[in-house]
Amino acid sequence: MIFRKTRGNRHTLPRLLGILEGEGLSGDFDIRIEDSLSKMAPKGSGERAVLCFSFMTPHLMEVKGEVERLREAWGDGALIIAGGAHPTGDPKGALKMGFDHVFSGEADETFPGFLRAYFSGRPPEAGIIAAPEKNCPLGTHPPFSFEKRFFAPVELSRGCLYDCHFCQTPRIFGRRLRHRGIADLSGFLKQAVPLGFRQITFISPNAFAYGAESPREPNLAAIEELLAGCRDTDAPGLHFGCYPSEVRPDWVSPEVLRLVKKYCHNQTIVLGAQSGSDSVLSAVHRGHTADQAMAAARMIHEAGFRPHVDFVFGFPEETDPDRRLSLGMIRKMIDEFEARVHVHTFMPFPGTPLFSRTPSRLDRETRSALLEWEKRGALDGWWKDQETIGRQIVHWREEGIING
Repeated sequence: MIFRKTRGNRHTLPRLLGILEGEGLSGDFDIRIEDSLSKMAPKGSGERAVLCFSFMTPHLMEVKGEVERLREAWGDGALIIAGGAHPTGDPKGALKMGFDHVFSGEADETFPGFLRAYFSGRPPEAGIIAAPEKNCPLGTHPPFSFEKRFFAPVELSRGCLYDCHFCQTPRIFGRRLRHRGIADLSGFLKQAVPLGFRQITFISPNAFAYGAESPREPNLAAIEELLAGCRDTDAPGLHFGCYPSEVRPDWVSPEVLRLVKKYCHNQTIVLGAQSGSDSVLSAVHRGHTADQAMAAARMIHEAGFRPHVDFVFGFPEETDPDRRLSLGMIRKMIDEFEARVHVHTFMPFPGTPLFSRTPSRLDRETRSALLEWEKRGALDGWWKDQETIGRQIVHWREEGIING
C-alpha cells in the first residue's frame, strides 16, 4: 500500500495510518509513504499495490496527471483509490479522474471495511464509497502512526456548529461537534513521547469550542482538563488555539486565554476574522460581527499573545467599500495590537453553497496595501496564488471537470 505524500495531506496521512493500526490491518500490507511520483512506480514485475491519494481541489489537475501516469506504469497491478476534501465535495468528478474507488466523507469505518472486503476477494462494486450517516467517534483509533513514527497535529474536534458558506468542514463532518477525550488521548501521547513526539498541536475548526455544552460559551473545565492532561504527558511543547487550528472571535474570552497562558507554550493565537465588513460576514453566514473580531484581537493582545488573524478577500458579495473596511481593520490590528495577518483569496470549493459563484477581483488599492504589509513582514499567506487557483476552479467548473 503506497500513500502519496504531499504538503497538502501531511496532516491527513498519519491519521489514516493510525486507523489501519487501530483496526489491526497495518500488518497485512507493506506500507510505503512516498513524496514523489517516481517512487510510486512498481519495483518489479508481478508486484501488486493499493495506491492511495488524499487531496484538495487546488491540486486537481496535478493529481489527475499522476493517476494517468501511475495507471500506465502499473497496468492492472494497482488499485488506485482517493479520499479527502475534493473527492468528498465532488465524488463523481473525482471518480472520472481515473480512480477505481473514491471515498466520500469520513473514512474511519469505510476505509478499513473496504480493505477487508478487498482481502476477501469481494471488493465493493460501487465506485463511490460514502460514509455512513452516523458520525464516526474520534477516540477509537490512534491519532497518528506509531509503527511509522509518523506524527502530526492531533485531530481534537470534528464538525462545526456554524454554516460558513465558503467552508467544506460542515459538509464533510456535519454540524455536530465531536471531541477526542483526554483519557484516551493522554494514553496515546504518553506512548508517542518516547518515540520522538515532541510538540502537541491540534486540528480543530474552533479550538476554544472544545467540550462545549453551549453553542456560544467555552467550557473552561473541559479545556483545563485537556491542557493539564496533555502537559502531564511530558511532551516538551503544548500549543492550543494556534496553527493548524484557529479560534472564532465570538469564543474568545479573558478566562480561556488565561488557561492557554497557564498551560501552553504558544505565543500567538490564530483568529478567524475573515472580513471587516458586516455585510460580507452576513452574506457568507459567518455568524459573528466585525466588532467581535476586533474585540477578540484586543483581548488576545492584552493577554500577552500576538494575534495572527485570518482574512479572506474576493468573496462574490464583496465590493470595494467592503474591502476598504477590511483594510481599515487590518491596519488597526497591526498598529494597535501588533497583529500578524494571514490573507486568503476566496476559492469556490465543490460541495459548498458558494461553489457556483465567481470570486470578485481585488482592486488596485487593496492589492497595493496587502503587498506593502507583506514587505513589512506584517502579512503572510498564499493569497496571490489563490487568486489564480480560484480562476482555475471557475474554469474547471464551467468545463464540467468539477461537478460539485
